[in-house]
Amino acid sequence: MRNPLALAVATLALSLAAACTGEGRAPAPATRAPSPDGPAPGAVATPGPAAPPSPPSKMNDADDAHRSTSPPLAPAEPAYDLAGDRERRARVAKEELGPKTITTVVSDIFVVVGPPGWQGGAFEQSVSLMRSSMAGYLNNRFGKKPAQAISVYLFPEGQTYEAFCKKKYAAPCIAHYGFYQPGDRYMVMNIGLGLGTLTHEIVHPLVESDFPEAPTWLNEGIASVFEAPVITKPGEIHGVKNWRHPRLKRALTSAEREHARLDVMFAMRDDLFRSENEDLHYAMARYVCQWLDERGKLWTFYQRWRDTVATDPSGEKAFKEVVGMTPAEANPVWTKWTLAL
Repeated sequence: MRNPLALAVATLALSLAAACTGEGRAPAPATRAPSPDGPAPGAVATPGPAAPPSPPSKMNDADDAHRSTSPPLAPAEPAYDLAGDRERRARVAKEELGPKTITTVVSDIFVVVGPPGWQGGAFEQSVSLMRSSMAGYLNNRFGKKPAQAISVYLFPEGQTYEAFCKKKYAAPCIAHYGFYQPGDRYMVMNIGLGLGTLTHEIVHPLVESDFPEAPTWLNEGIASVFEAPVITKPGEIHGVKNWRHPRLKRALTSAEREHARLDVMFAMRDDLFRSENEDLHYAMARYVCQWLDERGKLWTFYQRWRDTVATDPSGEKAFKEVVGMTPAEANPVWTKWTLAL
């Protein structure tokens, strides 16, 4: 019998449509010893009043040019205080949204924020899903989680979501469903459109920490798999077919099929991923990752590529080692599987 949590989570298959000094101390002024001007040879020193100290000798321009000085010393960076940062973020959230704002911590790093009036079932369900998802993500999948706290703002509908963006960023929200800003470590989401946004967005800081060299297509592909998460038991998480499939199927059955190839995905630059065919690229990336996950190879491939990226920047060698085929050789198999979904 299917786990009730898996069924409940699978129905939430919606996701986002869009998607990181101290002053040195000035060196002390250079000083030099006075010139040792003694008496001339054969002369007899006679007592007399002490002469004033001789001024420092003048060095010429060439001497100044070659004179070495000590480099500025940067002050030591203060140690990062995770608990203190979590407390600060919770306090800032209450300042931003009001004293009745509710907050809780998930996996030590996520400070989850619910605006005033959003208490009870919906917020608790969101937090429960985050905990279950993180248990899966960190179970032999991602090697590490972020070291610093992240604020996660969950708004129950679009009006409060957009109002927050205009107040915080002086601009509309950059995505309809939600987004992650690495610069200030803020996630902001309209959960009224579905909890799939939440399980998608929390993947990004995990990839950022665990595999910072990962290309956009892999980052978004893994995140998009979990827009439709199925959690069958603690520590397990997978994805099922979702709303991105029709776009990919349309491409694979039209003149676009030459652009919707598995090997094209591996060669795709980040700027091209986010070009005018971004919707197709998201769909391709998602179903490449879901195809691998269904075969039990997604995380073996991910970890192999992560660990060998210096010598395998495209990931094709890692793919062949894990799958047994090059991306070009696997394309017919992947295409057939995708069309049969």
